[in-house]
Amino acid sequence: MPPTGTAPRPPQLDDDLLEPFDGPLDDEIDLYRNLLTGSYVGIAGRGEIATVRAEGADFSGTRFEPLDVSDVRIERSDLAGARWEGVSARRLAITDSRLVGWRLIGSFVEDVLISGCRWDDGSLFLRRGKGSVVFRDCTFSGTTLRGDLSGVVFDDCDLNGAEFGADAARKCDLRTSRLAGARGLQTLRGAVITTDQAIALADVLATELGFTLG
Repeated sequence: MPPTGTAPRPPQLDDDLLEPFDGPLDDEIDLYRNLLTGSYVGIAGRGEIATVRAEGADFSGTRFEPLDVSDVRIERSDLAGARWEGVSARRLAITDSRLVGWRLIGSFVEDVLISGCRWDDGSLFLRRGKGSVVFRDCTFSGTTLRGDLSGVVFDDCDLNGAEFGADAARKCDLRTSRLAGARGLQTLRGAVITTDQAIALADVLATELGFTLG
């Protein structure tokens, strides 16, 4: 059964209008209509990234807070160990990228797609969302997933080793993802799973709820 909800609106980008950015990032970030392909390892700053495509860029160890992101596509890039907090994201797509240890605190997210990424040993906290937020074909081993996960879609993801701590999860769609080995499932009240998933997870849920199995 396919996931519920609508697909996120993609970033509105025209590659012909993007100017290559070859300068260093400073602590006041102001990027508009740029193509990023360089290394920005360990940069710390705050600001806005709008109408930008990053391909093969290295953002590992960056520290951004707050950060406003709109119409941004990040492809085949490295965000390992990055810490982005106070992020407002609209029409953001991250594909085929390394997100190991990435810490993301989203104050507001709308139309976000993260696909084909390894997001292990990191953390996600969503305060408020609107529109469609989809994680597709991602791994989350050792990652904590917290906050308001209402309406979030996990499509064909491997959640083995993930730890949920949802404040809300109404219509969070987990039907096509692997949940074996995930923790904190009792916080996902209102989420959507299949009958087969419910049967497979019965022992785990009983243990988390404190039942004694006889």
